[in-house]
Amino acid sequence: MKNYLSLLFLISAFSIFYAQANDSLDNIKKTHEITLSYSYNDYPFSFIQNEKPVGMAIDLCQDLVHQLEKQLDIAHIDIHWVGGKQVETFNRVKEHRVDMTCSAITRNDARLKSYNFSKPYFVTTTALISKKMDAIHEDKDLHGKTIAVISGDSTIGRINKLNHKLNFSLLMVPTADYSSALELFKSGGVKMLATDEVLLAAFLAKEPKNYSISHIDFVDTDVYGLMLAKESLPLTSQVNSALAQIITSGEYNVLYKKWFMSPIPPAQQNLNMPMSKALKTYINSYKPVAAS
Repeated sequence: MKNYLSLLFLISAFSIFYAQANDSLDNIKKTHEITLSYSYNDYPFSFIQNEKPVGMAIDLCQDLVHQLEKQLDIAHIDIHWVGGKQVETFNRVKEHRVDMTCSAITRNDARLKSYNFSKPYFVTTTALISKKMDAIHEDKDLHGKTIAVISGDSTIGRINKLNHKLNFSLLMVPTADYSSALELFKSGGVKMLATDEVLLAAFLAKEPKNYSISHIDFVDTDVYGLMLAKESLPLTSQVNSALAQIITSGEYNVLYKKWFMSPIPPAQQNLNMPMSKALKTYINSYKPVAAS
């Protein structure tokens, strides 16, 4: 019995210690340090330039840390950057080896079961790219078109709905990944490629003469959020407060203009992608908040 009680005490003590060790906000307050992850290829949100992480999400996270310094009354919080593939990042967040992600990770119901997310920082939707001569202006112009899509992409459900509306006159061609879809499209194997509008804007910036992006009102959107561990509720709350300050102060609009309406690395090309109606509506939904 005595051994059983001792074991129970040790388990309880370890649980308390583990919970405290995993309290990211307390750890930031104590150490004045935060660990953030970045992606190698979430262009233009998070990528590598001159061996350093850059991108819109990187700038946003740095601004968020500055806001946290004000909120927590800390003179300076050191940022430790950790790069990796998405599957590695998910594990690091779950194991509390990373406090928050700074990349283009979709915030959806399935992931919210296992992780915390900030409120969305970006809203995107599906667009279509084609040769200029095949550009469309409304969904009925898609009759008889062949369209490449990426397996597992939310785009597939949207094209299926559209296909139903058009009496199944579209031919959708699934591909393994974005690179495969792009190769199929460029080779002429399909007339159009449908995927995230940001990916298509990045491609168009490299070859603006031959191609054109068409937008159809798919209604549905995807949102990107900054991902945190499921237990990191206090830090998530602070991050949301900081994000609201950045959006309502106008800093967010400055970031958007820098990364989507100005020349950006590595080739100093301009994505020339005005803020979408969905993103503009979302940003305008924020009410001004008092500065911290």
